[in-house]
Amino acid sequence: MNPRNAIRLQQFGILFGLFLLLFSPEYASAQAQLQSVREQKRPTNWPYLDPLTDSVAGIGLNRAYELLKGRPSVPVVVGVLDSGVDIAHEDLQDVIWKNPGETPGNNTDDDKNGYIDDLTGWNFMGEKDGTTYEYDQPEITQTYILLKDKYDQADPKKLSRTEKRQYDTYQTAKKIFLQRYRSVRAKLIAFTDTSRFWQAAARIGTALANSSLSQQTIRNVDLPGDSVAMAVRNALASTYNPSYGPYNQYLQIIRNNWALFRKLTASDAEIAYNPDYNPRQGVGDNPADLTERYYGSPTLQIGKSQQLAVHGTHVAGIIAAKRNNGIGIDGIADNARIMTVAVVPANGDERDKDVANGIRYAVENGAKVINMSFGKRLSPFKEQVDEAIRFAEKHDVLIVHAAGNNGENYDSIPAYPSARYENGKVAQNVLVVGNNTWQLNEMLAAGSSNYGAQTVDLFAPGTDIESTIPNNHYAVFSGTSMAAPHAAGVAALLRSYFPKLTAVQVKEILLKSSYKPTLMVRKPGRSNQQVPFSSLSSTGGLLNAYEAVKLALMSEPGFSGFK
Repeated sequence: MNPRNAIRLQQFGILFGLFLLLFSPEYASAQAQLQSVREQKRPTNWPYLDPLTDSVAGIGLNRAYELLKGRPSVPVVVGVLDSGVDIAHEDLQDVIWKNPGETPGNNTDDDKNGYIDDLTGWNFMGEKDGTTYEYDQPEITQTYILLKDKYDQADPKKLSRTEKRQYDTYQTAKKIFLQRYRSVRAKLIAFTDTSRFWQAAARIGTALANSSLSQQTIRNVDLPGDSVAMAVRNALASTYNPSYGPYNQYLQIIRNNWALFRKLTASDAEIAYNPDYNPRQGVGDNPADLTERYYGSPTLQIGKSQQLAVHGTHVAGIIAAKRNNGIGIDGIADNARIMTVAVVPANGDERDKDVANGIRYAVENGAKVINMSFGKRLSPFKEQVDEAIRFAEKHDVLIVHAAGNNGENYDSIPAYPSARYENGKVAQNVLVVGNNTWQLNEMLAAGSSNYGAQTVDLFAPGTDIESTIPNNHYAVFSGTSMAAPHAAGVAALLRSYFPKLTAVQVKEILLKSSYKPTLMVRKPGRSNQQVPFSSLSSTGGLLNAYEAVKLALMSEPGFSGFK
């Protein structure tokens, strides 16, 4: 499975946590104890504290607002390109962008922008009524399906430069996809023909009759020559916990929670590497037709889903949850408006077509900052995304992008969307953000964060971040997906209080004002190597709202010093 960014890891964590909560009360108790310990260690509201005055690796937001006291601001629209946002959330409903040119519910494109009834944004993954699929496939599967007919038998010598790049991308995807497709075929059969699943489960139970049950003893059952039974064995082993009791009791738990068990253990076979799975059927577009723009829905129906809009709502809350209302949390920017642009499935990879259209939608409808907390390893239609980023650059829009959570050097891995265009030039309006913890010591860089002296611009708080999730709830998540909206929030703050600043100027201010600790830190990833924190990004710095506001004030004509 491709290393994924925070959204995929978090959504799997939610599902797995739910699975264990259903199956194991002991898990819930252990998690509560762990959370209690973590809260004792880290200061409350740590991201808004300041490294100089509080000895915490926060952004100095509280001090920044002291500098801004009494200064007027203008509303700034922030496009949240993500999995969708719960626009009815108690801490977000007052900060959701409202399209001034659109009359809600009249089934008319009042503002003539091509999107009917887009009152708060657009959902590029939704059916007309807002029904939205939760699962898409990884990019390797999407690429294989979309480009197979065109490139499987193509002669690379006869292709244009763009086609050759797509051909190479297809060949990479094809090799990995076919390996994984073959490896999960037996599992797909087992879960499609449930009678075979339970026959195999019974056979495994017979072999385990006199064994002390554990994941390992289940895996050790010998099933020579029966690939379907072995797939069942591995699925049963992967989720067994001693608290589930003896084997027959474990099987009964699975029967009672079959849909969830199937989702957890068979999604690779039934969805990820299944070429017959088609989540886009209800959306109504042709995924291979990159000229299509006006598909999808003005709404996203969350319903009782445990996954839809979780990630996007969390991101939106970090940026702009209503401040000083006595509810939930305080977001960063006090005069931001969240435009929700749904392009990222709750599971699986976002599609280049949706990302490009999402960027264009946000730009055309007034966003001045765009947050993109997602990423992937292949980009079959990178040229379309590049053009959308150029479009944003031309229209003075800053794009903030999460660096990803593989603990790898971002300078040396394929990662998309990318600030580097296909022609080698670098977009001046893209800011790439890594994840830092609250600790100003060797643990400052989050172990999961990607890093890169050339491609990551700075680090921002992304570990143990509390924010909004759907249905008026709140949760603590970690990842560069949480770090990016801290930077987007500060960018929105600057564009709100200093509206004459351009996107590129805001980016320069964020870079120049970053706080630069002279620390040796544990290098992200699995290594125990100590490296200078300054080597992990182009600035060697931490996002700092106080210093950014200070620098913005000093750059104004007629500035005469601080009071």
